[in-house]
Amino acid sequence: MIVLPSRSHGWSLLAGAALLATLIGAASPALAGSLEGKATLKVPMPVPPDALFEAQLQEIGAADASGVLLGKARLKPAGVAPFHFRIPYVDGMVRAGHRYSVRAVISAGGRLLFTSDTVQPVFQGAASPLQLQLVPVGDAPLRGVIWLLAPAASLPVSPQAARQEVQLLLDPLTSTVSGSGDCNRLQGNYRMEAEQLSFSSIDNTVLQCEPEVMADERRFLDDLQRVRSWRFVDRRFELLDARGALLLKFETRPQASPEAAASGG
Repeated sequence: MIVLPSRSHGWSLLAGAALLATLIGAASPALAGSLEGKATLKVPMPVPPDALFEAQLQEIGAADASGVLLGKARLKPAGVAPFHFRIPYVDGMVRAGHRYSVRAVISAGGRLLFTSDTVQPVFQGAASPLQLQLVPVGDAPLRGVIWLLAPAASLPVSPQAARQEVQLLLDPLTSTVSGSGDCNRLQGNYRMEAEQLSFSSIDNTVLQCEPEVMADERRFLDDLQRVRSWRFVDRRFELLDARGALLLKFETRPQASPEAAASGG
């Protein structure tokens, strides 16, 4: 004998099936998309090893102001340029008739170092992958970086004499400078406004090295006291005197590019 379900039992089965379908639909992932791109530096200034790169996909609001954030990509550490990124987003958040753009920044220690200075529209026939260009925020990228002395006319280097690496570090928070000459460690103060730069109250340890090394270190310290301005040319941080004549040139230690690191080069 076949037993048919009661009317109430049938409704229970239908309700259960509807609930199951709802749960399955809720568990299904929303349609997702992604934007890929590459960011370069307009001026090839150094990027600190602890820097953060972030690219954001945003809705463009009234008067071209930033609106709703749809997605972002972060690189920590940022590494060296070019910076390759991929921004995931949910398709349902992209609304017809609205405008969207991608902007990128690089920061370190809470300081903004580089930013994209143009609006990069997306979803409107924009080229893929995206191409972004970042510009430095004033002199910020020069601070908090270890600068190594490059060969300069005012400071001849003798390979025969034992000496340490000549370095400078401009602290971004305290306006103090630290580093080392050919023999001794140094510390003092600096003042940097636009392209103007000067050093004061430079003190150093009192180690004694070879006479030639000590003479070079004294020339280096004297040159620091004469600095009145700076410029950035061909990846080098150049310090100039009051007449604009070159005194010292600094550069950063080369970093391997992502491509070179991946290939073991």
